[in-house]
Amino acid sequence: MISFPLFRILAAVASLLILFSGVRAQSVQPDSVALSADTASIETVSVLGLSAAQLAGRRAYNITAVDAKKLHNTTLDIAHVLDRVPGARLRETGGVGSDFDFSINGFSGKRVKFFMDGVPIDNFGTSFQINNIPINIAERIEVYKGVVPIWLGSDALGGAVNIITGNKKRNFVDVGYSYGSFNTHRSNVNAAITSSSGLTLQLNAFQNYSDNDYKVTLDAADIRTGKYYPDTTVRRFHDRFHNETIITQVGVLDKEWADELLLGITLGKNYKEIQTGARMDAVFGAWHTRGSIVMPTLRYRKNDLWLDGLDVSLNANYNMGTEQNIDTVFARYGWLGDSIKYAGAGGERAHQLLRYRNNLANVAGSVSYTPNTKHAFALNNVWNSFDRKGGNMLFPEERRYKLPQQTYKNILGASYQYAANDRWNNSVFAKYLYQKASTILIQTDVATPTDTVYRDVEVNRHRFGYGLASSYFLRQDLQLKLSYEKTNRMPEYDDFFGDLINGEANWDVRPESSDNVNLGIALNHNFKGRHQLYVNLTGVYFHAKDYIFYTVNQNNRLVAKNLSAVSNLGIESEFRYAYKDRLTLGANLTYQNIRDRQRYLPDLPQGIVLESQSYNDRIPNIPYLFGNADASIFFNNVYGQGNRLIVSYNVLYVHDFFLYPAGSANPASMRSTPMQLAQDASIAYTLAQGKYNIALECRNLTDRRLYDNFSLQKPGRGFYLKMRYFIDYNKH
Repeated sequence: MISFPLFRILAAVASLLILFSGVRAQSVQPDSVALSADTASIETVSVLGLSAAQLAGRRAYNITAVDAKKLHNTTLDIAHVLDRVPGARLRETGGVGSDFDFSINGFSGKRVKFFMDGVPIDNFGTSFQINNIPINIAERIEVYKGVVPIWLGSDALGGAVNIITGNKKRNFVDVGYSYGSFNTHRSNVNAAITSSSGLTLQLNAFQNYSDNDYKVTLDAADIRTGKYYPDTTVRRFHDRFHNETIITQVGVLDKEWADELLLGITLGKNYKEIQTGARMDAVFGAWHTRGSIVMPTLRYRKNDLWLDGLDVSLNANYNMGTEQNIDTVFARYGWLGDSIKYAGAGGERAHQLLRYRNNLANVAGSVSYTPNTKHAFALNNVWNSFDRKGGNMLFPEERRYKLPQQTYKNILGASYQYAANDRWNNSVFAKYLYQKASTILIQTDVATPTDTVYRDVEVNRHRFGYGLASSYFLRQDLQLKLSYEKTNRMPEYDDFFGDLINGEANWDVRPESSDNVNLGIALNHNFKGRHQLYVNLTGVYFHAKDYIFYTVNQNNRLVAKNLSAVSNLGIESEFRYAYKDRLTLGANLTYQNIRDRQRYLPDLPQGIVLESQSYNDRIPNIPYLFGNADASIFFNNVYGQGNRLIVSYNVLYVHDFFLYPAGSANPASMRSTPMQLAQDASIAYTLAQGKYNIALECRNLTDRRLYDNFSLQKPGRGFYLKMRYFIDYNKH
């Protein structure tokens, strides 16, 4: 029987918060009640003005803003919400907690940076990933494509995602629990208490568990006899995942010296069984990983400091969590349920019990000054460091696991914004990047191959970038956008050092740079308050140098390499329609033509020049045509005033694409990922103006075989039930 001790503790905490908040709500005086829009339970509001998500979309950058509140009754996590954004694509290696790759307009991996309330979360460890963070933690999500503003303080090459939490609510409780196929459990608790003096306590916690024992169809063999069974359906048997995370913050709000001062800590842990390697040809039955996050945090923000328009903020965190890679069972497993145990010590792949700390520190500060409505100046600086320490507990004296692996990076940005009038807005910005990295390389002496040489290496790199963004309204509902950035990305620590699981090290990987251009037009028109129409069309272009990509090596592991040049000329489109608060329809389609512009083969002996067979070919293993469509129907006052029934449908389409370069083999032997068509349906019922909620979902409705990476199959049809309780005491 599975137990969830953390969730039981959280449920008890939530009960106390509900009780305390109820007492607190009764003591609120009429003149202290804050007015706010009830967007948790309604879809459209007929008022003059724009929502925060709509205002974000009117910025000069190519940005899509998602109103996360409308999805709080679903079982979606942050990653699967992003998979419905135009130009974005989520690719997973399996079910809950699996490895994933997220891309924006063809830029994937570490080129896309993630933030929570402007604070980087890319390096929070395996316990805190976007595909295990529930959507309920967010109020809205902003997706920046191609050009990233300096206030996010990153070296993103092609885009960024900023998750904005709902911490502005002063007294609220939001509790949710879901159960579904493959023994999947998800739960979340979000709550805040704020006294009349400004003292606040904020809590965000979530838990995910799944056996991930869904069926897959593949070519299997008896590992004892070698008998071959093509196109056989088997069940995954070693893919269990669970994680628990709690984020607590305590501090003060709305003081003369601080609008926000919060001290917090993030605690979490995870357990993950590894079923396959980079392909399903390799299968494991005991290899697994564990991880934890222990991260104190500091947040400070003050608007109008000393003079009107001068705003400052400071964020800092330090992750002291640990990671473990455990491969200590000397055995071989097969898809048919057979296994062979061997005598002596060993492992399925590497016989190791790695225990290490990826110590990560991050400090970000910003200052902005807006003297009037026309001019705005900003300065932002982000410093972060990485220091991996640990070893193989089975062989404590083995030096290769004790080598120093350190990186330091600083990003300084400055910007100026000029708003000529209500219709025309312009921004220019510049970024200066510095990186230092060091380690010890283990090499073989050419003169004496039996000798091992340990060589200290270090790099110091500087890069400079700049850009602009402009927005012009031809009329109130018709907007033109143009943005350009010369951007750079320094290699991340796992590019240099690997991840000690499926990724191998490559010290020679180089920084990448890109010229990114976005040109778009958007129409957002309201017809007499009854019909809302939104149409967006954006052209995207980039030309990247020293493009970092991952390839599978002879050890069935991923390794980072550089491609001298890659370009993309694509287009993304979106259509949305709403009829009052009764009906919404939407669709988006993205085409990206990502081409290999490396003309000559690298690393050849001096004097030898050979043209690459893949020159000008489409980059393999990247979807180039994909889209989403959705529809929702709303029935109001169903079995009671204020009750609502919502029926929704979503479909994802991905065109088939090749796994390997066109020049690497004849077309008959080239493998491809087949066309994907995933359909989801849900029905949700809300009572008492959204206080009580229940939803039933079906994912992969038609039980199609779905693939994202190589031959790794995703889950089949699954059913999920979610129950949610939400109350905002500021309105009671």
